[in-house]
Amino acid sequence: MQMNLDTELLQTLVAIVDSGSFKAAAKNVHRTQSAVSMQMKRLEEIVEQPLFEKHGRRSVLTLHGQNLLLYARRILSLQQEALATFRSPEIQGEVRIGVCDDYVLSFMPAIFASFAKSFPNVFIRLDSQPSSKLIESTKGGDLDFSLVNVLHGDTDYEILTSDPLVWVTSRNHSTHEVSPLPLAIESNCLWGRWAQKVLNEENRLYRVGYSTFNIAGIVAIIEAGLAVSVMSRTSVPPQLRILQPADGFPELPHTQIGLVLSSGDMSPAAQCLANAVRQSMTATSIAA
Repeated sequence: MQMNLDTELLQTLVAIVDSGSFKAAAKNVHRTQSAVSMQMKRLEEIVEQPLFEKHGRRSVLTLHGQNLLLYARRILSLQQEALATFRSPEIQGEVRIGVCDDYVLSFMPAIFASFAKSFPNVFIRLDSQPSSKLIESTKGGDLDFSLVNVLHGDTDYEILTSDPLVWVTSRNHSTHEVSPLPLAIESNCLWGRWAQKVLNEENRLYRVGYSTFNIAGIVAIIEAGLAVSVMSRTSVPPQLRILQPADGFPELPHTQIGLVLSSGDMSPAAQCLANAVRQSMTATSIAA
């Protein structure tokens, strides 16, 4: 007999991860903590794999648990999208979405194209800025939600996936061989600080030669052979080359990509687009 994944069990799994504990999740799903534990035991029986393991007093996801979480988010998002489609087949109106400029070209064309087929009467207003600006606009109510790089602070994020950071240079120049190494970074960017920290640890000479507020400016500077920079792997355009450890460039951390939602109630159209973003991003993560 084939076992099915109960969406209530998947909702509880997501609640545990998003809230950080079984106890907090129990409040969110309106169950007792023992009931939540029993749900996860049942889910482990269905998939025939352990989903949690103890790290001290904390329960953390196993590798199987991490993989199931990705599928759980996809399944729940599809369920919400299907219900929204049939309950409100004439969804229309404006959606105000912010997307960090690192990901506009790499992620959004496919998402927008698919969304437009299902909801042709929705008008989308896209704002593309650095993550810190988008977070501010979203929390201020100027945007319905934003897809951003997760920054440290008191902002609540819905983590969707992660992306490795890479060093990039021009395909037609040897700028990466220059000493001191010329760097181009986005203004007030966490990635730039990470890059400088890594170079300092390597005792490598460098100078910050260029600073800009958007990814287009970074790409233009690198393509001209004026500097190297740091980008997320998915946002590297074909005219740039990713530098490897063999080129003398150490590995960089991963950046987390997440959604920031407005504190107000989102319209059905905004909810549908947010679900489309969730589905696409988690599918990309699984495929990677």
